[in-house]
Amino acid sequence: MNTTTNIVRMQPRSIAPLSPRLVAPSPAIRIADSYIDKPANAVLQNSRSSRANRQKPRQEGDLAPDNKKKTKKQTEKQTSPLGGITLTPPASVPALADFDFMSPAPTSIHIYNDRGRPIFAFLRVPDSEQGFQRVLVVHGVRHNNERWHLVDDASRASMLSQVSPKDGIPLYQLDKLTERSGAQVIVMFDEMAADIVCDALTSADLVGFVVVSAMPETNLAPLSTREVTIWPNAGESGAQEALDVTKNLKNIRYEAGDGQGSTSGIDLPDNLPDGWNPSVSDPESAGIDIASIVQSPAPPEKAFRPYVVMPSGYKMTKSGLIFEDDDGQHQVTNTPFNVVAECDLSESGQAGLVLRWLNRGQQIEYVVQRGQISAKGSNLSKELRENRLLFPEKMTRSLLDFLGTVEARKFIRTVNVVGWDRLSGWDRPLFVMPGGDVLGGSGSAEIRFASHLVNTAKERLKYAPSGTLHEWQEHIASRAAGNSRLILGICLALTSPLLKILGSAIEAGGVHIWGGNGLGKSTYSNVATSVWGDPSKLMLELDGTKTGFENAAELASCIGLFLEELKNDDKGINKEIGRVIYMWANRKGGLRSGPNIALRDTKEFDVMFSSTGEYHLKTVIETSGGTYTGGIEARMTSIKAEPAGSIYGLLDTIHDAESSKAFVDRMKADCERCHGTAGRHFVTKLIEDVSENGKTDIREWFSKSIEAFIKANVPAGADKMIHRVAKRFAIFASIGELARGYGTLPWSEGEAFDGVGACFQAWLDDRGGLGSREDILAVQQVRKFISLHRFSRFEDIVAARTAIGGSDCYLSTVRDRVGYREAVKTKAGDDAYIYYVTTEGWQEICKGIDPAKAAKAVHAIGALQAPPQGRGLTTQKRLPGDGKTRVYVVTPEILTAGDALDDD
Repeated sequence: MNTTTNIVRMQPRSIAPLSPRLVAPSPAIRIADSYIDKPANAVLQNSRSSRANRQKPRQEGDLAPDNKKKTKKQTEKQTSPLGGITLTPPASVPALADFDFMSPAPTSIHIYNDRGRPIFAFLRVPDSEQGFQRVLVVHGVRHNNERWHLVDDASRASMLSQVSPKDGIPLYQLDKLTERSGAQVIVMFDEMAADIVCDALTSADLVGFVVVSAMPETNLAPLSTREVTIWPNAGESGAQEALDVTKNLKNIRYEAGDGQGSTSGIDLPDNLPDGWNPSVSDPESAGIDIASIVQSPAPPEKAFRPYVVMPSGYKMTKSGLIFEDDDGQHQVTNTPFNVVAECDLSESGQAGLVLRWLNRGQQIEYVVQRGQISAKGSNLSKELRENRLLFPEKMTRSLLDFLGTVEARKFIRTVNVVGWDRLSGWDRPLFVMPGGDVLGGSGSAEIRFASHLVNTAKERLKYAPSGTLHEWQEHIASRAAGNSRLILGICLALTSPLLKILGSAIEAGGVHIWGGNGLGKSTYSNVATSVWGDPSKLMLELDGTKTGFENAAELASCIGLFLEELKNDDKGINKEIGRVIYMWANRKGGLRSGPNIALRDTKEFDVMFSSTGEYHLKTVIETSGGTYTGGIEARMTSIKAEPAGSIYGLLDTIHDAESSKAFVDRMKADCERCHGTAGRHFVTKLIEDVSENGKTDIREWFSKSIEAFIKANVPAGADKMIHRVAKRFAIFASIGELARGYGTLPWSEGEAFDGVGACFQAWLDDRGGLGSREDILAVQQVRKFISLHRFSRFEDIVAARTAIGGSDCYLSTVRDRVGYREAVKTKAGDDAYIYYVTTEGWQEICKGIDPAKAAKAVHAIGALQAPPQGRGLTTQKRLPGDGKTRVYVVTPEILTAGDALDDD
């Protein structure tokens, strides 16, 4: 199989360029419906054959003209070739290079011979949905072109019967079987698997074996006198297929009266995925030692034993589960279902069963806890009906008895959290999607998501892919290019899977996009959520409790949280949103008591999060009575929706759209139609990368990329919190470049760095300086107090002195005085005030913050006058009626210095 890929990294922007780490996949193509010969480079039109076109099997001599007079019907058969191909004797052996015009190209060719000549072959062609397809190749004339031709699905069975000998389809590698009359025979059910096993045995110097492959209608007579070991495909259907071959061989030997041959089987591990064979994944990764297993065969009744042991009296039919007793047959269920496996429930350690059935064409998997079967108040029967496993009420007891006594040979491990599976390890990582789909892995590990607290069917619908990755790239990602906010949204959406891999190199956090109505904030949300699933279902309404948001984070772990617009009128939740942000960023929920003195396990999650709203997060929190801190800003950064100078609202460019409205409307429709593919593709490529190169290699790459982003975007002398935010934005940008290399994003090199960098600069410009957020907030708080209360809380010092020193009685209108004001002239000659704030008044002005640090922050911007001598920031001042008192002297620059705006 051609799987070798040269992986060279392309470093974004100023560091050494990276080439794609992995090659993007080709779009899925239904081979048999796509390729029919035109001239060699063209894709062929599908040809269908009718029953009248089918011919009898032919020998080589049948291809020559017959001197006998033929009937009209016989003439029609020969002049109406099946699939448009008139068979002719091959003049050459088919080669893989003959079919390099196909896209995707076949990875191997498997040739079937009869009496030393090739009669047909199967190509193995990659397929994104099924892994691969087997495409039949026969020799003949089509469109006056004599060569080896591809055969479509509709014609394959009939064409095989024509090209094969009269006694049936030959075994794959029949020539080797005939040449080595004394060798033991291993029968596989896949040509590639047969070749892999043959190579492994040769490498182990086990030369006493010959490996063949069979398919339905294969002539098994050449095996009648041989010592045969059957290697089944894993699972129930594979065991049944092997059992059928065993029975057919037994009948052939009985009819021939030959008792020399024998049959045994390979007893595969029960936990292999259904359909597994050595061509599906590396046998070693599945725990299979080929050399050992073929030398330890088991009797067929053991190797091919049933995967499900039915309780006495029960049987499954096409109409459902049947129970038979002395009173006759009873229809237990009206829906047929499969018992897939036994399982354990990792949340509680209880045993369970995995059931599977079809609901209107959709496959349903349901995990039954054994303890639910007899528990009082159990909702088991109700939940089964809700998932359309239909059964009469009077048969409930019979169904529960069946579920309590049926046994499954296969065992599956279940998990109750999504994201990276903790037990799989990073050499062969597995990723569990919300709803239960598992990405990665192909060996012996099979896991399922199961939680009685989660509606897995509903979660699966949220994240169900719609459209193809290519369509998402063409209609959404390509048009997001050049739009800084949309680029940021896509990069953020892809970041959560990296939280565990990068470890301490990355902090969880989020972004809040804010601005007025009509700017296009919903477009940002639609584009970001389309990475993982349906935007209309993935958006989380910000209305609930801290516990609810904790559960939401656990259910979206390693995926991300996407919040609907934050409104400024929900006082309760807005006041608490700061605590929720801290919880999400710290990746842990709160402590809870269990049913006894022990604590419940603390919920853990790894999420990046995103929200939109009309107002800056600071305004939302403070308007509701909460406190906006530097820690909140460091964890969830507010960015203006509208780029500076943009005439399109949130957009920088509308590409070829007639207007920004047309662009937004089209993007919304495309997100509804194409979603859920990019996130899955990125994780799949990330799994391949981690498996091949390891976490350390990826961390080193990110370290260089982060350094480059910070160097390009962070000014010298910036506060450490700016560096902290910059690091997270550097991760966003780096992941965008990584996804470009994986083939997930269709952007040009540097696109993610430019877009995310523009958003970071917008935040920096709007922030109000390069100092710490605490200092900026302190200046803003002092400025706001003085702006609001300069006349109501500050006494006019001149008026107060005049009244006290003169005969007139001064009646003050100031209540709860915090200091005095004095009229002065600025350097520009404007009227202004200087403020003398008492130490008690300063404490009140700085309520909720550190007064000493606030004084230093105001002094740093040149708005607080320090004494000529001494180290403190207070000055002795003679105040009316108070004598000499220590005060903070706040200058008129408090209203202008620092460039820190309050209206964000």
